[in-house]
Amino acid sequence: MLGKKFIAALIIGGNLLFTSTLNAAVQTYNGVGEYIMGERDTLETAKQSAKDRALRNALEKAGVLVQSHSRTEDLELVEDVITAQTGAVLKVIETLYEREDLLIRARVVVDIDADDLNRRLESFNNMPVADKISLANKKVDEAMKFWYDNKNDEAIALLTEAAALNPNDAQIYFKRAMIFVGLGEFTNAGYDAEKVLRLDPNHTDALWIRGANNLLAGKHSEAIDDLNASIRLNPKNKYAYYFRGLYYKNFGENDKAREDFLRAKKLGFYGSAAKKFLEGDK
Repeated sequence: MLGKKFIAALIIGGNLLFTSTLNAAVQTYNGVGEYIMGERDTLETAKQSAKDRALRNALEKAGVLVQSHSRTEDLELVEDVITAQTGAVLKVIETLYEREDLLIRARVVVDIDADDLNRRLESFNNMPVADKISLANKKVDEAMKFWYDNKNDEAIALLTEAAALNPNDAQIYFKRAMIFVGLGEFTNAGYDAEKVLRLDPNHTDALWIRGANNLLAGKHSEAIDDLNASIRLNPKNKYAYYFRGLYYKNFGENDKAREDFLRAKKLGFYGSAAKKFLEGDK
């Protein structure tokens, strides 16, 4: 599956290599992508996320998006559009990984049919808006069926295509964010939550997701602001209480942590950290 947004550490690198002698449209590109591991990431999921960003990096070069297509000011839209066109990657020739503490870097060398990619992008740009929205809705419905069947990669891929078709639908990003939360990939979930909040600043669930990601990333002031805002908008948001309890626990404010963990439990969410904290007090 492909990741959802460039993080700050993403490197745009690599050079166009020689064109294939078999097919003038097929060219070899390399790309570089980086991913910073969070507390819930495994090494394998971090490597996959880094690889996905490297593939998108190579696709962006092949598409020459800035020169030949209407690039929006909103970088996320461009990323979802280019991510949705992965069928133009004919072959992954090589993938190399490097690790620097929590940072995972992937380098890929791929064969891409640049003409096919540009045809795909041109067709995408020329599709009527109403048709894009209709097709996006169908992809969302299909994605949810995959999700119910626990086929998360397929669901995420379809939601990425839907987001490219209808980038102003906050619910597409939210659904994708919730799948990432279920996978424990809070970095990707946080990026999607940010997209939701740009479209709907009072989306209480996107606030707690972004707050949780900020907390896990060590951005404590941003985290508590998001979690407090989520609770103000929905005083029954069990997940917001749970992560705010984690925030207070981390800062040694045990009475506040206990209160929030108990609220989350009463509302129906008894996470492992809350259970350990509360039962450890007995």
